[in-house]
Amino acid sequence: MSGKVDTGIPGLDDLVDGGFPEGRVILVIGGPGTGKTILCSQFLYKGMYEKNEPGVFVSFDESKSQFYSEMKQFGWDFERAEREQKFAFIDATRISQVAKLKEAIYKDEAPSLRERDLSIDRLIEGLQAKISGIGAKRVVVDTLAALFYRFPDEVERRTAVVELIQSLADLEVTCVLTTELRHLGLEREALEEEFLVHGVIMLQTLFSGSTTTRAIQVEKMRGAKVNPSLVPYAINKNGVEIFPNLPLFGE
Repeated sequence: MSGKVDTGIPGLDDLVDGGFPEGRVILVIGGPGTGKTILCSQFLYKGMYEKNEPGVFVSFDESKSQFYSEMKQFGWDFERAEREQKFAFIDATRISQVAKLKEAIYKDEAPSLRERDLSIDRLIEGLQAKISGIGAKRVVVDTLAALFYRFPDEVERRTAVVELIQSLADLEVTCVLTTELRHLGLEREALEEEFLVHGVIMLQTLFSGSTTTRAIQVEKMRGAKVNPSLVPYAINKNGVEIFPNLPLFGE
């Protein structure tokens, strides 16, 4: 695969050389309230209805009913899309809960035993089935942060993240993952998962005196000529809109 995938998000394609690279894994990083889930859901919904590309949403964080309710405020009827077999939702919250329970049960056992029981192979098998069933071209996984909370053991957490990202890369669909920004500010250490993905997009809320603005930055996108500048974006009734040609804070 070597094509470009229209993101469906106004202004974003201008930052990533015409779209996401087809069949690759993109990581969206941001703090609470920055619109990570909204941006990814917009990517799925616009793909379904503007590009005829079915999509799958994997949630480690919220139920299907919560997701459907929240997305309707933007006019995105994922329930209808599911009926039309354009969309599938995978509720992986139970996997996170089971992982937490097993960590407590097996805390005194050998790490190898815990790792075997906490494997995400079954999730990937279910995802593959959904992709095949509706002919999905786009996948969203929200959010890796839930895995961090459910896998207190650092070795297990790294193993789960690496396994998940590598498995997604093998699916031959364009995949977007989200995770939390763990430290605020422009100066930060790169997350380990950033080195495993094809592209990284950062969402932040920045402050200048009494003024705040939402800012997006494409930190990397392999094989693409990107605009690496911090540019403003907004979340409105239509979802996320990015303004590549406007300065931050209206300067």
